Amino acid sequence: MLHRVNCTSAALPGLRTVEILTQRSFPRHAHDEYGIGVMLEGGHRSWSGRGEIEARPCDIITVSPNELHDGIPLRGAPRRWWMLYVEPAVIERWAGGELAGREFSLPALADPPLAQRIARLLQHLPGAGADEVAEGVLDLFGELLDEHTDTSVAALPSRGVARMLERIHDDPRNAPALAELANIAGLTPYAALRRFRRELGTTPRAYLLQYRVRQAHKAIGEGRTLADAAQLAGFADQSHMTRAFARQLGLTPGQWRTSLRQRPPAR
Repeated sequence: MLHRVNCTSAALPGLRTVEILTQRSFPRHAHDEYGIGVMLEGGHRSWSGRGEIEARPCDIITVSPNELHDGIPLRGAPRRWWMLYVEPAVIERWAGGELAGREFSLPALADPPLAQRIARLLQHLPGAGADEVAEGVLDLFGELLDEHTDTSVAALPSRGVARMLERIHDDPRNAPALAELANIAGLTPYAALRRFRRELGTTPRAYLLQYRVRQAHKAIGEGRTLADAAQLAGFADQSHMTRAFARQLGLTPGQWRTSLRQRPPAR
């Protein structure tokens, strides 16, 4: 099955680009970063908290931190997209309270002029200076957050689901049994499972797996060895982490680590 990935870290810490050409389907997962990108070829269908969307060539695609989503190729054909991922701390540092904590409300949209601006920034990012990068990124964020907004409001998790999420986030290394989560939420196991899936679109165990991948991704970014990252995130071993990492993010932990080492010097 066709699958190629190119992951590059920008000169500034907290930014990276990923270009993927693939026929693979990706399970529901989330990122710790904001993502802004462009579908270059083909297309895919994706589920998000806003419902089912489709992205086709020249469409803009966005994802907010912690937003669960998946990706399925249209008609099983390859598709290629190019993304810029930005850590929330970078946006908060550059924009303060004006953009901190805000979320993209449209996972996919058609705006050819804006898509061209995103593509130009991605193309010039490796050689751009810090001020140019900051200006370009903030300009795009402002455009997408202020101009392209959805007036509907995404529902927050219910109290019971929020408590189950707290348990998973507090101790992801020790997988909670469904009975434990149900007890925390004050529900029967069946009701806890159905409510979790209804509100988040996945099961507690599948959510835990993708959350462990995010923890491993973060640990590798902080310079941990692959073995240490696997242990810290709660995987049985490094190979288990590698399989889950590649299935959800499209690249292996080793490829992610290599891209960090290839970061160009800041200008």
